[in-house]
Amino acid sequence: MDDGSTDGSSTLVSNIDDPRLKLIVQDNRGPSLAANAGIEAASGEYIALLGGDDVALPDRISRQHDLVSRGYTDIAFDVPLLIDENGLPLSNAAYPAFSRREGGQNLQVSLDVLFFDKNFLCAPSAFMRKSTFSEVGPFNPGLIQLQDFEYWIRCLKKGFRLDVICDGLTAYRRLTKSRNLSSEVYMNRILFEEDYIMRRFFDDLDMPSLRKHFGKYIPFQFGDSFGETALAKALIYLYHRHYAVSNMAFEILIDILKDDAQTRETATSVGLTMPVIFNEMLSLRRNAD
Repeated sequence: MDDGSTDGSSTLVSNIDDPRLKLIVQDNRGPSLAANAGIEAASGEYIALLGGDDVALPDRISRQHDLVSRGYTDIAFDVPLLIDENGLPLSNAAYPAFSRREGGQNLQVSLDVLFFDKNFLCAPSAFMRKSTFSEVGPFNPGLIQLQDFEYWIRCLKKGFRLDVICDGLTAYRRLTKSRNLSSEVYMNRILFEEDYIMRRFFDDLDMPSLRKHFGKYIPFQFGDSFGETALAKALIYLYHRHYAVSNMAFEILIDILKDDAQTRETATSVGLTMPVIFNEMLSLRRNAD
């Protein structure tokens, strides 16, 4: 997929004589629409994502295919090696999110881990069946920086298994001066999209699903009503270590306690008054600091 590049790469690709290769060139529409179009056009059983300036290392496909084809996981990722614009190694400090996994162990990703740790999955390292993509649906075309984060959330909600291989099977390129989407100059857009995604993180999750993924953060026996489900979501938000996310607990509580007398009574019966919630948030923040 050539999403309106200006570096002559499509010409280079078109000169490769290989019947397996299919080049699609379009005007710049963003990474989501490019990925969607490429995956839809692919005829194979498996999909391996890769950015135009990233590198799939020699064992990547064979190792990920082994895991997915044998049913050990539905989507396989790896912890990528970081490289600069010249292909030279960078330290993990250049982009620590990918390498924050501890102990050098493979990791099965859960919805609660993705909620509290945010996005640590390297999209250019993802490997899955095309049927998985078909079931989950396309990447959100309105997102440019974190379309993959929103996508992995949807995958987990659908019940697919996601695993990270601790070895570096992909080289992820970090460029300077806004030369690719990994540049720090796009931080404001990242923060906006992150806020959008986190506000909608619990959409489509009912009370049984919330208890399945976040049970230890819901110590009360809430029912399945809209109001009590909202209380459960607020409690989960409350325990997020990032203030911008934990503040969403207050927004939910203010709205639901204002408009729903039955939920207000339930909250009061278990001690979830606004003063108690506020003091709990202050305590959590003091401990975090």
